[in-house]
Amino acid sequence: MNLRAIFTAMVIALTTPAFADIPDYESMHKRLADVLGSRAQAEAAYGKLMKEADIYGQPIDSVVDLFIELCTISDECNP
Repeated sequence: MNLRAIFTAMVIALTTPAFADIPDYESMHKRLADVLGSRAQAEAAYGKLMKEADIYGQPIDSVVDLFIELCTISDECNP
């Protein structure tokens, strides 16, 4: 097999998930902003949730979903 073809396949395999997550990132931020009331609060919350996801080895979308659910139930996060 050609070395260039292997390299190209590796680059495509490694970059595709990064590009696939961009709409999810925007979607999560919009949902957080809707719950928290501002884009700035959503950005701060996303940073904290990302750290929690990394610490516990959970996918960020699951952590964001749980956060939104708990905020909605408790009414503590409503703008």
